[in-house]
Amino acid sequence: MKIALPKELNTLVTPTVIPVELNDTDIDRMLTRILEMAVKRGLYASSRVDTKAYDKYLHELWESENITCTDPGDGLDVLDGWIRASVLREERVGLRRDTVQMGYIRPLTIAAYRSGLPKTTSRNRRADALTYQSVWRVLGGADADTARVKKLFVDTFGAGVDLGEMPWHAPRYDGESIVDIDTLLALRFLEGFSGSQNPKDSDRTFLSLPVPAAVEPLGHDLVAFLRQYGPAMPVAEAFTHVSALIALRLFQLPLVTARVLRSLLSGGTDDTPAVEMYCDFVRRKGSPSDEVSRLCVQRDLETMRTFFRDRVLVRELDRAAEAAGLRPPADADAAERLRWAASLNDHEGINFGLGYSVLGSIREMQTEGTEEREFVEGVIAAEGLRNTDRLAAILVEALRKRGLENQVKWFYSTGGIAKSYGMLSGTLRARSTWRYAPSDEVLTTLLCLCFTDQDGTTTHGKLPIRVVLERLESRFGILIDRAPADFDSATARAGAQENFTAFTGRLKLLGCFQGLSDDFSAQYVTRPRDVVSAKEIDQ
Repeated sequence: MKIALPKELNTLVTPTVIPVELNDTDIDRMLTRILEMAVKRGLYASSRVDTKAYDKYLHELWESENITCTDPGDGLDVLDGWIRASVLREERVGLRRDTVQMGYIRPLTIAAYRSGLPKTTSRNRRADALTYQSVWRVLGGADADTARVKKLFVDTFGAGVDLGEMPWHAPRYDGESIVDIDTLLALRFLEGFSGSQNPKDSDRTFLSLPVPAAVEPLGHDLVAFLRQYGPAMPVAEAFTHVSALIALRLFQLPLVTARVLRSLLSGGTDDTPAVEMYCDFVRRKGSPSDEVSRLCVQRDLETMRTFFRDRVLVRELDRAAEAAGLRPPADADAAERLRWAASLNDHEGINFGLGYSVLGSIREMQTEGTEEREFVEGVIAAEGLRNTDRLAAILVEALRKRGLENQVKWFYSTGGIAKSYGMLSGTLRARSTWRYAPSDEVLTTLLCLCFTDQDGTTTHGKLPIRVVLERLESRFGILIDRAPADFDSATARAGAQENFTAFTGRLKLLGCFQGLSDDFSAQYVTRPRDVVSAKEIDQ
């Protein structure tokens, strides 16, 4: 069914509710733009690179003085394979996906932005600017604090890179620092790219957020991790952990926002409801722990479906109010505007206006005698519904295919299925297989942050396992030794106990568990990474 909508309604963008576009994204592609904005203090450059000119850049590197080969016959092929395997990620484009082009430089160095790859950043869904500005806000949010953001990222990812004095200087290898061989190859390969010089300012619409509690953890986590661990970690490892943090917080962004919005539309407050992600470590299909994790995923997918209806409704309430001359207080920020727009759900004047204007225009656009016309007529004629409910039902049906599919794409792409930073495991095309089951990389990332305070200024060397479980739940919504209240049962509790045992087994494999007995008070988790840059306490 293809319901015709006026142009202004036929969109999925809902800035009143959430500051990103919910669609598939790729954290690895996004990192380049985040690093560029960090170095250039909120600015970035549009790309002029020819993504199909890989052979040109390959031969330029091959012919440079930086490459020495004892067997020129096979040397070029070896260099080509090495770059494709370790430095450059290629992508297929075109209607048939039969054209290969340069996609992006793998996260090996902060200098990756010199390449101008990825050339198009629409798949970042504005989450790159949101990430940068969330860090900037945590560090103070003033113009002078852009220098602090730059230092934070350069100290971790700038090994061996000469950034130059000017913001548009093309970064290059400094010629002296010792870096791993893949990073050195990437730096030499990047020297063949000219970069771009036309400055643009990053999107500043995130200075005021509709649901701050859904975004602020992203900035706090990144600042804490980069301060405590970043400078002493190998760059490739630091990239893995940063990717995991960004992915987790972007994954939770719509879930937190959805719960807040549902509460507001129901007449409640915008107190942030807890996100509960039960993570399975048993990894045995059909086990009680596996079933609880599956139910959590299905619950959150249903939350995303409800969120689609709520966010398009609030967008139209806001638009209808503006058309009627109603406006929030002049000094209202984005959070206050969201609360105000949601409160209009019960506004009699708005409901009346929607019936004669918006619903009427939608009705007139449908062709007589069609299935779409009959559906719209039936919704409008339904008794016991407010016009806001009627409008929401029609918009959801009209935008369902794009809207719901795109939200699911955000769900599994930020969830990291088939990625090292994945919180979700399973088969992409079979949602019934999706579980919350973090990889070792993600678990290590979360444990590292459990050993830091939220401001990132102190760290601990050893914590009781009970404290670690409490911090995983309170800071990240991660449940391990208990099921969410919605799924609590005797079977679920038994599964959670087995899960806790499997979790401690995983900690032992990671080398960060000390268990002197079965008593919680004698079980400790040691910090998984001994490298820290700040003063330690509680050794």
